[in-house]
Amino acid sequence: MKDYYKKIDKSFFKYGITIPKEYHSSFLFSNPLELGTSRELTIDFQGKEYACKLYHVNRRDSTPVYQIRWDGNKELLNSLKIEFIQTYIAIESQNYVAKKEEKYYITKLMGGNQEVIIFKPISDVKVNLVTFIKIETPYDELFKKLVERNVFGWISDVASRNVITKSTKWHNINKLKDHEEVPYVIYYLIDEDMKEIYIGSAKRLGDRVKPNRKEIPGWSRFRYEIIHPNYHSLLRDFEYHSIMNFAKFFNNSGKVSSLKLSEYKLVNKDYKFYMK
Repeated sequence: MKDYYKKIDKSFFKYGITIPKEYHSSFLFSNPLELGTSRELTIDFQGKEYACKLYHVNRRDSTPVYQIRWDGNKELLNSLKIEFIQTYIAIESQNYVAKKEEKYYITKLMGGNQEVIIFKPISDVKVNLVTFIKIETPYDELFKKLVERNVFGWISDVASRNVITKSTKWHNINKLKDHEEVPYVIYYLIDEDMKEIYIGSAKRLGDRVKPNRKEIPGWSRFRYEIIHPNYHSLLRDFEYHSIMNFAKFFNNSGKVSSLKLSEYKLVNKDYKFYMK
């Protein structure tokens, strides 16, 4: 089976890859797909497995192709952007300029700026990805932080209407230091022992989210949503909106009529915004 050396391009960070015809047999392992169908495919990258799909795509007025798609796996997309941060920044920069000029952008990078990854087929349902060429820059750590906060997601979408640029999973309190610098967020704190919920907003997460908050001193898990820069002026409005919606579902300290869906209680006390 032949390994496929792939130069990183725009589609790599958005959708996946199209497998060149000469590599079909290496990826199919004598188990081809019917035209227009797909199968589950596991990608192993940096010791972690990600769920993706292999498609046999029927294209109108063109030759059918095989594609590996991971556009539905945001975790893998983020990992690839961080690993090949130099190429990702270069592509996003050129793409941003092209959009402003209302032009279609095709990846065009100088040879010395071209990073490469190796696709190593293991079976018809598993592929390993291995970094082959990676270009280091003095700004990598900063750029990686910006990717984690999805900054480039809204920069590349000039006319974005998305209020939330990133919504995180639940993190344990011991991960707080990794997220303290995140700007303009609505955050959620949970005390699993006391069954309490607290919601707040912050221009910098670490300024507001600290261990032993008096409102919910035993909180142990947190998550947050990052607000698009176009809507930073509405940060408090989004906070109150979240508080009131949670209050309608859970027991609460504001004496708001609720469905009392669980034993958890919303411990926020400021509901004046809604009582006007």
